[in-house]
Amino acid sequence: MKIKSVVLGLGIIVVYMLALHQGMETFYPTPEYDDFCDVRVGPLGREPINCQNAPELQRKAEMCYQSKGEFVYEYDLNGCAVDGFCDDCRIDYESALDVHSNKVFVIAVIIGIVVFVAGLFLLATEPVGSALMASGILSLFYGVVQNWRNFTQAWRFLLLFILLIVLIWVALRFNDKRKKFGFRLKWK
Repeated sequence: MKIKSVVLGLGIIVVYMLALHQGMETFYPTPEYDDFCDVRVGPLGREPINCQNAPELQRKAEMCYQSKGEFVYEYDLNGCAVDGFCDDCRIDYESALDVHSNKVFVIAVIIGIVVFVAGLFLLATEPVGSALMASGILSLFYGVVQNWRNFTQAWRFLLLFILLIVLIWVALRFNDKRKKFGFRLKWK
């Protein structure tokens, strides 16, 4: 394979991934934390002075974090945390992020399969065919990474194992000269 074919193939892959990501963000943007929660900062100005350690306040904050809330501290004039409350905006944000991740996963997998199959049919036209196949695989990777947070360990393993088996099967079929598996696409 010539150097220019490798460079063109890599260019197709990189631009495809950038276009996939930008397309997702354009037509189905990722939820932003600021849309659900007010960004609050601690006391402004001078450093806190003579603050007492408040174990009850720390327990209250820890319970909030365990419930996936966002603890908002209230400060006195010295800049010391004296009270606070649990803001559940983070729970809504995490829910929206989960829904978004699931949908991006499905969209990326569908696009990835279509692009991979298109690459199989265009394999004789190098470097377009192999670059599209690689782009399809990277689409699957993109979808899995976007939704990784929602998969359990078992689902992660199962998904990756199935993808590995499918890729090995395609590679074997592609390189099988004897056509012993039945249906075979003609590449050339």
